[in-house]
Amino acid sequence: MIAAAVLSLVALGGWAVFLSGQGLENADRWVTVVGFFVSTALAAGAVAAAWPASRSPGPARPATTDRVAGSGAAYAGEGGRANTGIEAGGDGRTAEVNRSGSATARGPGSVANTGISRMPRA
Repeated sequence: MIAAAVLSLVALGGWAVFLSGQGLENADRWVTVVGFFVSTALAAGAVAAAWPASRSPGPARPATTDRVAGSGAAYAGEGGRANTGIEAGGDGRTAEVNRSGSATARGPGSVANTGISRMPRA
């Protein structure tokens, strides 16, 4: 890193010495031409560095799947609630249920769940 800094300073000093011997008008032309090529090279480098990022799918999304597997039976009666699965917010996450148990709800207002029950998040 230090060697690169020293090399850059030496190159810059050599460039200044060269330009001082060219006269004002020729030095202006040299600076314009070299500046064009340096800025073009830097722009091409920026495009090359950004290219892989533009083609990648982006950062991995956190696990947003609600999963239930092997839940037991749920029985709710007389307005009660029974849940052997999960109750999760309804925020568009995916859901996966495998081998859920039986759910029985008897009576008005009874709710039984062995899978995934969606509800608004508070």
